[in-house]
Amino acid sequence: MEPGSGKKKEHREITYQVGWKKGKIEWNEGAAEALSVKSLKPVESPEDAEVRRLQLLWKPAMNLPSWMLFPLLYALPVLCFGLTFILIYGLRHG
Repeated sequence: MEPGSGKKKEHREITYQVGWKKGKIEWNEGAAEALSVKSLKPVESPEDAEVRRLQLLWKPAMNLPSWMLFPLLYALPVLCFGLTFILIYGLRHG
């Protein structure tokens, strides 16, 4: 066993090389612990943020009775065609 291995290192320096670029990262364990204690705000995952954003955009559809859905299935295309026809008529003669 090495002498001094039981001691906790307070300051570490890590060197790295990415391609032609070299650098050093200084790590102070005492400061890292202090920062981790300070940040009490829970970190949310990106999936949670995406779900919240989608909930704002997509609202649940209204629940219609089943007897109403069948007539709407046939009425909506007729209404859309009629409104389109009225808009085109208004553009030509307006």
